[in-house]
This record gives sequence, C-alpha cells and structure tokens, in this order.
Amino acid sequence: MGKRTGHPQGRTVTKINDGWKFLKLSQKDSLPGIVLEAADFDDSGLEEVSLPHTWNDIDGADGRSGRDKGGEDYYRGLGGYRKRIVFSGQEHGGKSVFIEFEGANTVTELFVNGTCAGRHEGGYAAFRFDITPFLCLGEENVLAVKVDNAPTDVIAPITDQGDFTKMGGIYRGVKLIAVPPVHIDLMDFGSSGIYVTPENIGEDHADLDIQVRLANDASEGQAAHVVLKIFDMDEKPVAQDEKDIFLPAGGKAAAGFAIPLENPVLWNGAENPYLYTAEIMVEAGDNEFDNLRQAFGIRTYHIDPENGFFLNGKYLDLRGVNYHQDSFENGWAMTDEQRGRDYRMIRAMGATSVRMAHYQHGSYEYELCDRLGLTVWTEIGIVNKMSADDSDAHAVAPGFADNAAQQLTELIRQNYNHPSVIVWGISNELFQMTDEIYRIFTGLYELAKKEDKTRLVTFADAQFWGRFLELPADVVGYNRYFGWYHDAGGAEQFGAWLDLYHETKERRPICVSEYGGGAAMSQYKDNVDWKTEIEPWGKRHYQNYQSAMHEAIWAQFAARRYLWGKYIWCMFDFASDGREEGDTRGQNDKGLVTRTRIPKDSFYFYKSVWNPEPMVHLTEKGFVLRPAAVPQVKAYANGERAELFVNGHSKGSIRCGGIDGMLPTVLIWKDVAIAAGTENEIVVKAFFADGSVLEDRAFWMGE
Repeated sequence: MGKRTGHPQGRTVTKINDGWKFLKLSQKDSLPGIVLEAADFDDSGLEEVSLPHTWNDIDGADGRSGRDKGGEDYYRGLGGYRKRIVFSGQEHGGKSVFIEFEGANTVTELFVNGTCAGRHEGGYAAFRFDITPFLCLGEENVLAVKVDNAPTDVIAPITDQGDFTKMGGIYRGVKLIAVPPVHIDLMDFGSSGIYVTPENIGEDHADLDIQVRLANDASEGQAAHVVLKIFDMDEKPVAQDEKDIFLPAGGKAAAGFAIPLENPVLWNGAENPYLYTAEIMVEAGDNEFDNLRQAFGIRTYHIDPENGFFLNGKYLDLRGVNYHQDSFENGWAMTDEQRGRDYRMIRAMGATSVRMAHYQHGSYEYELCDRLGLTVWTEIGIVNKMSADDSDAHAVAPGFADNAAQQLTELIRQNYNHPSVIVWGISNELFQMTDEIYRIFTGLYELAKKEDKTRLVTFADAQFWGRFLELPADVVGYNRYFGWYHDAGGAEQFGAWLDLYHETKERRPICVSEYGGGAAMSQYKDNVDWKTEIEPWGKRHYQNYQSAMHEAIWAQFAARRYLWGKYIWCMFDFASDGREEGDTRGQNDKGLVTRTRIPKDSFYFYKSVWNPEPMVHLTEKGFVLRPAAVPQVKAYANGERAELFVNGHSKGSIRCGGIDGMLPTVLIWKDVAIAAGTENEIVVKAFFADGSVLEDRAFWMGE
C-alpha cells in the first residue's frame, strides 16, 4: 500500500501513489460497454501509471494548432483511474477511513467497489472523501476515479479563460488517512482542522489562539481529552495545555486554547524563517487517540500606502515573481523535488515574495515558502471572466458564485497556518462588470474577511477605471506591460503612469502584480526598436531586449517606495498551448528562465540587484555572430569595479557605480572592436572589496 506515517495506535497516513491503472475515456469507442467504475471491470489491459499524473504533459504544451488556427488543441475531457487495495480488519477495523486528493483537475468523482463515494468540483485545492461505509475489510477493494478537465462555465476559471494550459488528471498525490472514531475533523474543507492565530505580538510576548476542530463518527456521544504542546524549532517544548470536551454522536465540536508565549522568536522572512510546531493529541474511549502536528509562525505585517510593506515593524522590499505549477519534465504532475528546485532558484535570485498564479497551489509549495522565508500572494482561479456570456448582460451561470466561495474557503482554511501567506487574492484581470458580478466579488471579499481576520485581501486589476476602482479590497495589484504590448506604452513610461494612479485615481495601496515581456533564447539583435521590431504575439522576442526592458522598468520601481510589491511575469516559461511565439510553441516565454530551467540574461540582472552575493554575468553569450564593431558589451556585476578583455587585451574598467544613469550593476562598454573572420574570447572580470575576483566569458565570431 505504500509508506506509512503517523502514530501506529491512532492516525495512520498511507500514500497510495503507485500501482494505478489509467484510461483516457475518449478511447471508450474501442471498448464497447465500458463502465470504468464497475467493481468487476477488467482493467488488466489498462496503462499502468504512478501519481502524480496528467494526460496533458505533452499535448498541453506542443502548440500544434497555434493561436492563429484556433489556439489550444490539447485533450479536455474524461480520464479514468483504478486501483485495487486491501484494507485489513486489524489495521482499519473500528476506524474511519478517508481518502485525500492533494489536487485533481477539474471535476473528480470517486467510486469505491462500484458505489459513488463523493464528487469534488474544482481543480486546485486538496479534498477528502469518507470512504468508511463503502469498504470491505479483509478483502480486495476497487477504487475508481473519474476526472474531467472539460471547460465549464460553473467552475473558475471558466471556459478557456487564463493564459495557461489546464492540465487534467490526478496531478498531485493521494493518501489514505485512518483515524479513531473521535478525531481531528478531516471534513473541514480539506484543512488540517487546526487553526493557530498569534495575537498581541510583541518583542517579549505573544498570545496564541488555537482552535482544534473535532469530529465524532461514533453512534454514541464521547468525552475527549485534548492535549496541546508547543515546540520550538529545536523541538524543545515551550508551552502546554489540555482540555476536556464532549462530542455528541455523529457530531462536531471545537476545543479552544489560549496560550501565552514568552520571548517568541518571530518568523522574519529570509532573515529568520522561524517556525514553531503545535502538537495535538486527542484521547477518547479505551486509549484511542488521534495525533497531528501543525507548523506555524509568529509575525506581524502591515502595508502603508506611501511606504510599502512592513514585516514585524520593519520595511521589507517585496520583490517577487509569478509562478505557475508547471515543469518541462511532466507538466502539472510535478514532484516535490522539482518544486524544491524551482523555489531554490527563486530564492537564489534574491526574491522575497512569490505570487502563486492563478489558483491554489499544492501544500508543499507553501511549506517551502515558510522554510525559505518567501512571502506569498495566493489566489483563487477567477481569471478574466465570471460569465461566459459576451453580451452586455454578462449573466453568471447558476452555481458559479457558490463554487467560487467553496474555492476561497478551501484556499484559506488549508493555508491558514502558513506565516508566508500575506494576502488572499480573489480575482485576476477581471474585465466584466455588472451588478451581479460586483455582488459576487463583494461576497467573496466579505467571506475572506470572515474566514481570516488577520490577513489582507487583494486582486490583480488590468482595467483601471470605473467600478473596477471601487471593488472592495484592502490592497490592489496592477497588471501592466509597458515596453511589451504596444497599447501600454514604452518601458520608460511606467513610472509616470504609476504616479498618476497612485496620486489621483487609486484609493488603495498599490503594487505591480505583473510586468515583463517575452524572450527567445536563440534571438538577439543590436539596437532593437520596440515599436517596429517586437512582436508580442509573434516571432520576434529578442532576449537582449527583454533584459534591457527589465533594467529600465526596475530603475523606476526602485525609486517608488509606495509600491508594496513588484511581481515579474514570470519566473519560468510555462505551458500555454494556444501560443506560438519567439522560438517556442505551446509556451508563454515571458519567463526569466526557460521552461527547461535555463536562466536568461534577465535572471542575472535581477540577481545582481536583489542578491548581495558576489556575482558577474556577461550578457548575450548566445549572440555568437557579431559585427567587428560591437555596439555595446554588457555585463552585470555587484562588486567594486569590472574590466572587459577581448582576446586578452583590456577594453577598460568601469566602477560598479553606474554610468549614464544606469543601475549600479549594469555595466556597458560601447563600440568594442573584435577581430573579423575569427573567434574572439570575451572576458569580464569583477573585483570585490575582499580582494576576490570573479569572471565570465563568451566566444563570438567577428564578421
């Protein structure tokens, strides 16, 4: 059955990611009378797969049709999974058994031994089903799962909204959780059932309000004894309390604790991502118990409309990236190792924040951000539209509002204890507006404030006028692409536009939630003219233009303290099957890093201004065929000075203090001669205050 974790006498957690059979149900024409959920269905000939799994890892990123031919052509429909498993009477007898899906897109139906055990609508949150009534202990049981990622008008994001591939399948892991009849509630919107709220936080004291939600599956009322212990990061106990509580038959109750904590260590971002652990033990009946550990952090934050973001009373520059759950190896079916690699790259670049676009991400990502000290903007999947109706009425489908509220509740309850999470997002680039849509948005805002009184609520706006400026939110982000899309304006105009909105139009604190532009690894050109030579939706995506654009934009952002955050679109190129641009198909290429995790020059620019670790990077290494008179040679370095050498001969030294108004780390040597008709070695050496020297090199052929 897999690896077991947890206490052997109480809760057991068993991963069941191996040994599944899979069938894309569009193939059913070749299998007459197929009833995948039937217990006696012969699945011996089906494909064997392990979870996580998606059926769109290839066709969801191949761009075969292209935007000009109708866009996305990847499979959107039903897929079926089956697994046979034995539940032993010794291990599971007398216990309640739940199955947890960490994520499956978009609609999931579970059948146990041929009977429907549950249905979940929504592709991004974890969810559980109680399968106890359907099990045959001591015998083989058949789990059958139908997953459907067909477009829908009821579940956000609706229809085909959002510039990303919506990959189908059980694309995160699955586990079984067996607990005694009295246990921490497992049917609380997929949450841990434990909610830790630090209050009255000071330098030498904090109060912890801890709520433990309990459930009793027994046919009789039960008295439970709940023991709470708090451990510091060294696993030393720092506080303890216990409480008796009565749970009615088949009912639920909450045990509340008020824990004073002296001299708390604060979660302080990357400087000190300190975590505590709450351990809950629930005893009831004849020594039966449930046991669970929940990590949490203690911190305060606030956002000032003029001075930006403050963590624990001190200013923190929220410089960040947008990140999609997607990898070149297997699409959305990412492993934890792949996620860890990605977030370490984000942190190594010097980012202090991540916007998880455009839906709830897997629990491991939030845990990574807790440990790495990255602050998080996380959001639900309302992207562009609430209504598929393109008329002026914009009628919202029945059920949409309820499902959006479900997704928001899941997002908040499942991630409530992560100190990294600072804002809940409730939409991205909404461009429809009616009284009904305004009411739905307002309802979501009020729900977020009810579910969590400690965090701020936001959304990413791309409209900037009328009632969009009136939508309820504590803070707001702007998605703007100056220097890329031709209707936005040149990169140098970004700052003035922000000042206008900050000073005269926007009543809420603002950040830039998306900015950037595309870059093809194989494309370079000297002296690019943005208006005539950049094709945002086409082939010409010069890499050296992307880096120059980011340099110009960041210079403006760095001078505007009122921006509470700056989020690049995006960290990695990602699957967007309808695109065909630059030198890729089926991808959005605005990443600072390719989908195969190769950094572009712009990655190193941000590393030079965000991360104080000594570095030097010579740009345009791939621009190998150059004129004998190179218009400019550019490098990024954060030392005291840097010197350029061509074939061993110095072309001059530049102090890392900036020239011609450029940023201090952007170093440019103009009109550099290289030898024609032969290969030239180009070397940049950076010199640092401690006497160390770093160098980077390229080889260019002179024409």
